[in-house]
Amino acid sequence: MKSVKRQLSLLGVVATLALVFAGVAQAETLNLFVDVDEATFDGPAMGVSGPFNVEGDIEDTGAGTFQCWGWQLETGPSNVSQVYYIAGRGTITVQGQEGNLMSVVGGTGDFLNVRGEAIQVFDGNGFNFDIEFTLRGARGN
Repeated sequence: MKSVKRQLSLLGVVATLALVFAGVAQAETLNLFVDVDEATFDGPAMGVSGPFNVEGDIEDTGAGTFQCWGWQLETGPSNVSQVYYIAGRGTITVQGQEGNLMSVVGGTGDFLNVRGEAIQVFDGNGFNFDIEFTLRGARGN
């Protein structure tokens, strides 16, 4: 009986490792350009700390929107939560500091149970930016 329990336990460990490595192997990279609508910005003036929110359009997908809210710091990057609504696919939610590596904390639709990371690169044209996601667990792969 102990031998059977050990074999089942070992089988469970092997199955868990297989799932972990399968998730790593299935990483998807998704790049989007976000055209931020500066007219929707509701928050403090630049260089002043306080809460803010802003919206925009996702250009690369043909249709989609972006929402961001958080705390703008007097100096340094803002701490944010962002949701990317990608038409026909679902949503991706990220949290972290703008301009730094941020955590993908979940999603819906094709992105249900997704995890990963994202990095924003501002294009120097107002608030607009490119964002690159490295996703694991997306159903749309």
